[in-house]
Amino acid sequence: MAQTPSKSVSIISSPYHVGVYDQGPGRGPNFLRSHGMLEEIRKLGVTVHEVEIDPVDEYEGEIGRSFEILRRTSKLVTQARNSGSFPIVLSGNCVASVGVAAGLSASDGLQGEEVGCVFFDAHDDYNTPDTVVSGYFDSMAISMLTGESWKQLLATVPGYKPLRLNRLIHVGMRDVTELERQRVLDAGMEVVWGGEEKPDGRSGQGFHLALLDRLEKVFRGDTRSRGGKQPPCLIHLDLDCLDASLGKANKFAAPGGLDEQELLASFSNINLHTLPVALTVASFDPAYEGADKIAEVAVNAVVSLLHMLITLQRLQTSEDVS
Repeated sequence: MAQTPSKSVSIISSPYHVGVYDQGPGRGPNFLRSHGMLEEIRKLGVTVHEVEIDPVDEYEGEIGRSFEILRRTSKLVTQARNSGSFPIVLSGNCVASVGVAAGLSASDGLQGEEVGCVFFDAHDDYNTPDTVVSGYFDSMAISMLTGESWKQLLATVPGYKPLRLNRLIHVGMRDVTELERQRVLDAGMEVVWGGEEKPDGRSGQGFHLALLDRLEKVFRGDTRSRGGKQPPCLIHLDLDCLDASLGKANKFAAPGGLDEQELLASFSNINLHTLPVALTVASFDPAYEGADKIAEVAVNAVVSLLHMLITLQRLQTSEDVS
């Protein structure tokens, strides 16, 4: 059975941008830590373990460095899960969740399970080497998660197995080209769109309610088939999913995203239909305006998620005793 954070939380810090230490969004993990994330988690009464991924300077180029980070991320996530600890990966890049998903698949209790994913991001991250025009490696996280790109290198990541696209829900997508939008539509990805219009174009409906619709569609049948047990889920939080009025999470920040209350409500709704088993927080460059506010929202979201998971476990324990 998937574990909630009853024993501890493991903070796995990956302060790299395409393998380069403390550059651009690679500065985000240390900035979040300096803004009290670990102290706030400890206030929940759980033990916090810390580990930082060692430098990968000896590997060739951003691709070589990035895949070595994925391999190390996978191993650390597996170790955390096998010790009964809830893994939180603080990463410079979105592709970290590929390593997180692989580490979950290799961990005790989740081998043979299909892990779902709720992916918060302003961008589609569904490019492949054949479709990307920017050359930006970190724009391929979802195509890597689903096994549609970099197949040979992904095979070197311990525990890696493709995630079915219909097990992923994307929240906040808005800053995409027409080609990227069409690829997403053609693939049938479940998306809660951001932008100038309300999510899904429904007047007055917020992100969290639109997400609830998607969660019921994707995961309700799993819960029934599992005898009422919720399926495991990885949460990916790219901080540029937040609306740019809160601050610029990175140079790609865009209007039309989530505010803090929408993010917290979305996390709460995820708990209604899945059991989160890991969290990635990614792509935060504190060099831009509003960094302190972005960090505050991120810390509040992480603490809120853990509090909900701890409360859920306590309720289950109480029911078991009774």
